[in-house]
Amino acid sequence: MLFTALLVLAATGCESAGSPDGVTPPEFPLGVASGDATSEGALLWALYRGSASVQLMVALEDGASSQTIPVTPDAEGFVHAEVRGLEPGRWYRYEFVETLGGAETARSGPGRFRTAFGDDTLAPLRVGAVSCINQRYPLLPLRRAAERTDLDAFLLAGDTLYADGAKTIDGFRSKWHEALGREPHRLLRASTSLIATWDDHEVVDNFPNAQSEGLVDIARDRLFEFMPMRRQAQPERLWRRLRWGRTAEFFVLDTRGERNRANGEYVSQAQLDWLTTGLSTSPARFKVILNSVPISEFPGPLFGSQREDRWEGFATQRAALLRHIDDAKIPGVLWVSGDFHLALAGRVSRQGPGASAIEVLVGPAGQRPNTSPTYPGKPQVDFATGVNNFTVIDLDPATGAARLQFIAGDGRVIGDFSYAL
Repeated sequence: MLFTALLVLAATGCESAGSPDGVTPPEFPLGVASGDATSEGALLWALYRGSASVQLMVALEDGASSQTIPVTPDAEGFVHAEVRGLEPGRWYRYEFVETLGGAETARSGPGRFRTAFGDDTLAPLRVGAVSCINQRYPLLPLRRAAERTDLDAFLLAGDTLYADGAKTIDGFRSKWHEALGREPHRLLRASTSLIATWDDHEVVDNFPNAQSEGLVDIARDRLFEFMPMRRQAQPERLWRRLRWGRTAEFFVLDTRGERNRANGEYVSQAQLDWLTTGLSTSPARFKVILNSVPISEFPGPLFGSQREDRWEGFATQRAALLRHIDDAKIPGVLWVSGDFHLALAGRVSRQGPGASAIEVLVGPAGQRPNTSPTYPGKPQVDFATGVNNFTVIDLDPATGAARLQFIAGDGRVIGDFSYAL
């Protein structure tokens, strides 16, 4: 059940919350999460296993004010609480609390998020990003990212779990429980708000294909169950826009669920029109496209063999989109992608449309490295590695620069590059 809370915060004092790395209570087995932050709120998430009343506590992080509101889990225990009425650009803490007979009986553990900037705000923005999170790996980059308190949001470019082999609703739910029950997942989700899309492994490897028939709708519904993502007017639609003032606008794509090879469509025409119009009309200095599978050209025998699974396999749409950005001279475009078990920074194309566009591949956070004997390099690509990592993206509207830092699970900065967009 989606609960909408219109909050007008009163100065009642902030009740302190415990450490997010404490023991997760059985009543809230997967901790908390927030996502799709706006300038006035966010979508707050929890999974509740109990039969008592549940309240949501939201407070400014500096303790100046707080509010407690009732929430109602759905039949499966999921809470998606739409919180509005908050101040733009402020950090908040939140926690779900179980009460029985008026007495507090369990707490979820706290989470934190920052509301997006107000419409006219032009300020630096720092986000984290990752992809390819196989729940059977140590996931050290997630743990390291969760230790930070300076990430205004966190981008998940897909393969947030590996659900391969699931065939039923219960099967997919079991995979999500396995993934989100890992402590690094719980810590990251509690540390800042998420902006997420999906890739193939939320369904099955390399979907759409014959193995995914009958599974896509089941998997998509589970994605909305377990992630703090808003349903659109069309409930199957994942693509959406999220604006952070005049600094950045995030364009979240669905490059899996709408493919139509017979029509040469990597994304539906409606999604493509929405994207090109949005890029042309956005007032933000940076336009960040969360893309799942890369749009860049990739040479070499191994990369070439996988061309049909990415934008390169749909050359007409790819060229039209890149040409639109070039011809309209749209500034500030940054492609953020995953899928390849490879971190990368460089230009989208060697020549022609996209030759001046920048794409960053983020992750893997928990995977084996890409098995290609050679990774792309100069002059097109400045950096590539298969080391498990996460990326920090700094967007500076004063200079128009995007700084990309690739950080390994042990905290080492393994790549540091800046691009004028």
